[in-house]
Amino acid sequence: MNLQENINRIREMMGLLNENNQNLINESVEGKRCWYYKKMAERGFETNPSKIPNLYEGAFQVQRFLNYIGYDIPKDYAFGDKTASALGTWAYGAAEGINTVDKLWKRMKKGRWDVGETTGYGPKMVKAVADMIIQMCKSLSKNCKVDQQTLFDMEFEILPQEETDCRNNLDKQFERAVKYWKNYLSTNEFKERIKNKNPLVDNRDIFGKIYDKIFNYYWGTEEQNRYPLESVINHYKRELSSIDGWKFVKNVKYNMMSSNPISVNQDVFCNKNSYEKAYYTFVHEIQHILTDFIPINDWDEVKKAYPLTTDHYANEKTKTKSELGKKEIPKESKNELISNGINYEKLIKWASDESWINSYWCDRNEKLSNLQNFRAYLVEKNEMKIGGNISVNVFTKYLKKYINNSEDEDLSYTTNFEELIVCWAQNNFTPQLSVFISELNSLAKEEGNVEKDYKDPKNINKGTTT
Repeated sequence: MNLQENINRIREMMGLLNENNQNLINESVEGKRCWYYKKMAERGFETNPSKIPNLYEGAFQVQRFLNYIGYDIPKDYAFGDKTASALGTWAYGAAEGINTVDKLWKRMKKGRWDVGETTGYGPKMVKAVADMIIQMCKSLSKNCKVDQQTLFDMEFEILPQEETDCRNNLDKQFERAVKYWKNYLSTNEFKERIKNKNPLVDNRDIFGKIYDKIFNYYWGTEEQNRYPLESVINHYKRELSSIDGWKFVKNVKYNMMSSNPISVNQDVFCNKNSYEKAYYTFVHEIQHILTDFIPINDWDEVKKAYPLTTDHYANEKTKTKSELGKKEIPKESKNELISNGINYEKLIKWASDESWINSYWCDRNEKLSNLQNFRAYLVEKNEMKIGGNISVNVFTKYLKKYINNSEDEDLSYTTNFEELIVCWAQNNFTPQLSVFISELNSLAKEEGNVEKDYKDPKNINKGTTT
């Protein structure tokens, strides 16, 4: 075919587009057709053949394309009159009256497509049909737009099934994690915690407010901004609501990172064995985000539970100052571990492993996220209520479970329980177990009286009082 013949064919085709297909173009503006036109124009089948029809493979793929853009024809692998009629109507308009393969062949030959010398859907006709559809899609796609919702829906639709399942699960687990935090932020325990610990909360009575006004006026000082408790709680809730979901990011170092949206390592969380882990990891990362917004805990409070705790990122340290093996475990700590049936020697050997000698495992912010991770796990197991205390019985139950099987998928892999306990163990199990648990509780709810807390009968480990 010479250059002039090509020019004539393009002119004819563009004329048909302008005269016979204007309604089709208008129909495509907010529908799925325009999206398919753009994908065909981009030859999307070369990268995603399972979702985008490869027209060069024959009749079935052409039928898939026609089905996608709205033509109700059977996908019977045979390029018969129904397929030819639908394609002819789409390409040349209904006025052409194309209702057989022979008429389509003749019309395409007239349009100077290389359909061969014999009527029918032969090898040259297969290629000509594919070329024509792609050429028309390129022209049509220039005159139509895809609205954002259709774009989102259709791009999601063409993903491999495994990734679709993964994305659906991550959406579900993220929503679960947000719900957990909404419920937690609404508990009386959290409100008391904020009321007593957050300097932004206005705890003054009327006389305190009057005194401060007079004092500031007399000395010419500015009054510190303070807010009602509910206002501060709502700050946290707004920050929670501002988290814009999650996104896949390649080479995420820690599987998830507390960016906004939360960065997710696709290779890790699209493994079905990690589906449940995603929920607890989202809980973990949301704690980081809320703490970055307004710290929920004073760092000195974290040191009460973890004396070795540090700011790993600020100090850029590489090793923890493990006390294990340097001196005797305090008698009260050892006795309490024994009385609760905990194999402390096995725990020492585990916590002394070189893989734990890194200050990351004692990072103060990580400890708070590890704690919320485990608390969410206990809530799911009906071992505690949101905002409540972790009992000695419950904690020792899972501690013994971990010692007996550190590879336990339900506990270790899902919740990273080991990260919650290793920094405590490395400090020679100091504070002693019951005090450690109480300090963990005080980090997640109102400040408690440790001694009083563990003399309360409901917190006594029956059989061996602790």
